[in-house]
Amino acid sequence: MSEIVNFFKFHLHPDSPLAIVIVFGIGAAWFYARPASRAPRRYLVAAVLGFWLMATPIGASALAWGLARGLTQVMTREEARGATAVVVLGGGARTFSGGGQVIGILTPGSIMRALEAARVAKLIGAKFVVASGGTPRPQEQLKPESEMIRDVLVQAGVPSDTIIEESASKTTREQARQVAPILRARGADRFVLVTSPVHMRRSIDVFRLEGLDPVPSISLTRAEHLDRPPLLLPNTASLSQSDEAIYDWAATVYYWWRGYSSRAQVRP
Repeated sequence: MSEIVNFFKFHLHPDSPLAIVIVFGIGAAWFYARPASRAPRRYLVAAVLGFWLMATPIGASALAWGLARGLTQVMTREEARGATAVVVLGGGARTFSGGGQVIGILTPGSIMRALEAARVAKLIGAKFVVASGGTPRPQEQLKPESEMIRDVLVQAGVPSDTIIEESASKTTREQARQVAPILRARGADRFVLVTSPVHMRRSIDVFRLEGLDPVPSISLTRAEHLDRPPLLLPNTASLSQSDEAIYDWAATVYYWWRGYSSRAQVRP
């Protein structure tokens, strides 16, 4: 079961080449087999419109709305509700090797999460910051994501001796399980949780299931200095955001079904 889930997770998401080839390959084969039929033409038009919509800001916003609605950033100490720690969840990274050296680079989403965590940590005077993220695909990712998050946090002004790396987790559920004992050992049941808008509700649920009290602070979806693209103009950033939203919709349902979230515990 886990192998099937991982295959879909890593290879059949909307902006993956395999998914695009399969979607349009089905349409092409269908059209070739039944050239006089309207059905394959309608299918191909729907596929083009679907990918176009996912690649636009308005489409990405529509997909994210149900997941991110009502979530905000912590802007004052009072909004942190007494939290003295920050936990930032990794959202993806890549590593490159050559000449015996390994270099790691966070995805744009992960960088924005780390920057938000640094901002909040300085705002509330956090005693420590937990950078959470391991190596989901060890054969491809040669360094834990937590190490790369730590580097960004330090560059953003967080003292290195206040950063704790959690490098064992591979999923959101594992992040909650690995981070929980770190927080409890330091008496920090309440903390500010930082992740992307579409990932936040699922993350809150798994941390609450561990008996913790996260205060959410969502990261920005794009760098502040970048202009927002026209609402109907396709772009790679919007397609990536749609991809993340679709994944989190599916993951939210999967976590509920498997009983991995606090909301799942109240099922009849």
